[in-house]
Amino acid sequence: MSVLLRTIFLLSLSTLIVACATPSLEDQPSAEFGDANLYPVNNSGFQQAFVARDAGLASYRSIDAAPLELAGLQMPTTVIRGTQRRDLQMTPERETAFQEEWAKAMDAAFRGYDLGGQAKISLKIEARLIKIEPGLRTAMTIGGTAQPMADALDISAEFRLSDAGSGRLLAVIRDTRSITAGALSRTAPATLNQLFGSWAALLHTRVSGR
Repeated sequence: MSVLLRTIFLLSLSTLIVACATPSLEDQPSAEFGDANLYPVNNSGFQQAFVARDAGLASYRSIDAAPLELAGLQMPTTVIRGTQRRDLQMTPERETAFQEEWAKAMDAAFRGYDLGGQAKISLKIEARLIKIEPGLRTAMTIGGTAQPMADALDISAEFRLSDAGSGRLLAVIRDTRSITAGALSRTAPATLNQLFGSWAALLHTRVSGR
């Protein structure tokens, strides 16, 4: 089995395991999101997840997916093996490509929903990339291998889910995953597209409850 096929298999297996796990809420609300009365979620598949007990995410059939937010994204300040300095800059072309690929990933993941966001009752999903920083390649690095090598990038994101009509915050999700550093030598690398697809698919699983 090739390295790429093995990586895709491992990612698919991990997604399946996560999807089968049953999320559960902790007893006390999060101090960080106390005003919104959000509770920490165990077994969400993401590093951190907080949700309102009465969020009712599965009741939404319309999704308003906001464009991927890249303002304030922290990028590496030093060159990483497998990259050049220009690869670690968020150019206008790369920003457009990232936003287009995120939109495609959300359209694919939520294809059974009304995606116009114009329905009277709609769930707004906002996604923001927070930081891209050096990491260590592992077996779960998209486009990577099992050897721990210092040529990976950890990408951190935050997702906010709210009722589009009232603006009420229903959930906040944070996650960090890795891609090979060399992937950024292209404006919109295939490995990053896989990462966006993985995030969007897991969001769908947690919103739909299936």
